[in-house]
Amino acid sequence: MNLRRQAKLLKIFKLSFLLFFCSWCFAQDFAIYPTHWWVNMKNPNLQLMLHGKAIANSFPQVKMSPAGVKMADGVTLKAIHRVANPNYIFLDLIIANNATPGVKELKIVSGNTIRYELKARSRENGKTRIKGIDADDFIYLIMPDRFSNGDPANDRVPGMRDQSLNRDTIFERHGGDLKGVQNHLNYLHDLGVTAVWLNPVIENDMRNRTEHGYAFTDHYKVDRRIGGEKAYHELIDDIHRRGMKIIQDAVYNHVGIEHFLFRDMPDSTWFHRWPKYTQTSYRDQPLFDPYASLSDKKIMSDGWFVPSMPDINQDNP
Repeated sequence: MNLRRQAKLLKIFKLSFLLFFCSWCFAQDFAIYPTHWWVNMKNPNLQLMLHGKAIANSFPQVKMSPAGVKMADGVTLKAIHRVANPNYIFLDLIIANNATPGVKELKIVSGNTIRYELKARSRENGKTRIKGIDADDFIYLIMPDRFSNGDPANDRVPGMRDQSLNRDTIFERHGGDLKGVQNHLNYLHDLGVTAVWLNPVIENDMRNRTEHGYAFTDHYKVDRRIGGEKAYHELIDDIHRRGMKIIQDAVYNHVGIEHFLFRDMPDSTWFHRWPKYTQTSYRDQPLFDPYASLSDKKIMSDGWFVPSMPDINQDNP
């Protein structure tokens, strides 16, 4: 083999290695949580969780300084946290006051970047444009799946685990959705309703009993079987146009057993584990009873809600 051909092959090898080494930063085949953030927040600290196959193994080593590492104008990397599961890595950021909105290319080291969106905050004063719930409100609670079917096209969504649709039983989905709620806002308004309280609209991609909404499988998605993010935005806008309020229901005590955080735990301490399945007592008296036993308190606070809803360990830092 002549020298020219050897040099050409070596050049191709180096280029291939470089493309392989940096492929994760261009393809970005990992998820980032939270999915976006805002500039000019009162608290400048932000922790990102990156989740992807063996991402910690391919994530570049970064030499940190006390001042941190500049990733973009107004964005500084302060710390990197690795956990037992190499499918996760956590980044502590500082979002300074001079950070501007937009999709940022956050530089880790030369040639390695993360695309992340910083959004502009509303120009309206949140303290004056938003009014909470008080004693004057007439609140109407709705479980979307059981209220009204405004869009039959989303009754069954390909790829989701629960494909049931049967209004003759309480144990399967009935097909109600956010469009169905929106279609009846005139009715609710005429009743005198001032605030609509929906059961959680967050994705519940479970095998069964998903109608209630309390078994989250992705905190950053609205369940597609009730219309997804678009239908949720449209419903909120329509409610506000009528001078009504909407209450967002969310539970952070537990998740659905199909949530990626449980199926692929960052480490073994993220959920309460017991030698054998232990269900909560549902009795909160031991939590404020000065004479209650420690075991009663622990069962109440750390026991699972039901077998399909693992209890989150909120003492995990």
